[in-house]
Amino acid sequence: MIEWIASLQDHALFGLALTLAAYGAATALWSRFNRSGLLHPVLVATLIVSLVLMGSGLDYQAYFIQARVLNDALALILVLLAVPLYRQFPRIRHAGLPLAIALAVGSLVALATALTLPVLLGASEQLLATLAPKSATAAIAVQVAELLGGVGGLAAVIVISTGIFGAVFGLPILESLGVDDPRAQGFALGVASHAIGTARAFQISDTAGAFAGLGMILNGLLTMALVPLVLTMLRG
Repeated sequence: MIEWIASLQDHALFGLALTLAAYGAATALWSRFNRSGLLHPVLVATLIVSLVLMGSGLDYQAYFIQARVLNDALALILVLLAVPLYRQFPRIRHAGLPLAIALAVGSLVALATALTLPVLLGASEQLLATLAPKSATAAIAVQVAELLGGVGGLAAVIVISTGIFGAVFGLPILESLGVDDPRAQGFALGVASHAIGTARAFQISDTAGAFAGLGMILNGLLTMALVPLVLTMLRG
């Protein structure tokens, strides 16, 4: 029995099958309990995959290689975001100034929430570089963190945790503050919670998803510019 399990987890498609099965089960559970934020599919699927990896002893790098096709597919998905952005372009252009202000405020707040307490507690430059890009997409955050002396792997974990938090609690927080415009909801989710927040926004509406995709892209670009500048100021 143990040999059978070992041969299964060594299969080239085990990681891919595990990821798809975990997400399918998580989505079913989420729907069963009225789409409760605490049972968000990304959060539950992540827990399922983590438990299976720990229980089976499968190395994460081996799992990543087996499921790499999903990671590679993200590039295509990002390209496909151009379609809803094109459809919503007149509304985006009309809201250009409010979006620019929201982007600047959102990016600065993301940096402030990531760095204020660690700076006050005397955190190392390596930790600050790891925490600073938490609201950018994982690909950008890891590269920025490593270029500035941070830990790429830890940055990725922080980014994913930020995305899950935004996907679970972002919409309820926005609604409690009276933000009910899908454009504002989507843009906020994209800026604060990158790809995971964007996926959550598409569950609201195509409009929210398009504005979330725009927020995710613009915040990624702005993060690449702001993080080195802010860290340089802190070091000085």
